[in-house]
Amino acid sequence: IMPDKTLERSALEEYLDGGFNEAAVVKQVTNGKNAMPAFGGRLSDEETGDVAAYVIDQANGDKWDD
Repeated sequence: IMPDKTLERSALEEYLDGGFNEAAVVKQVTNGKNAMPAFGGRLSDEETGDVAAYVIDQANGDKWDD
């Protein structure tokens, strides 16, 4: 486990296959990578899309309201 991984854009650009975009986050969430488990089949397409949007927004410094 790599506790120093963050939602910083530079870390995501380096870590994501396919670049810094929602499609790459969806791929990562669905298929997993290294210590991150795959969530394909456990999350709906909508939930996976929501996670991807959240990750990109956080990396861009956008704030989400609960």
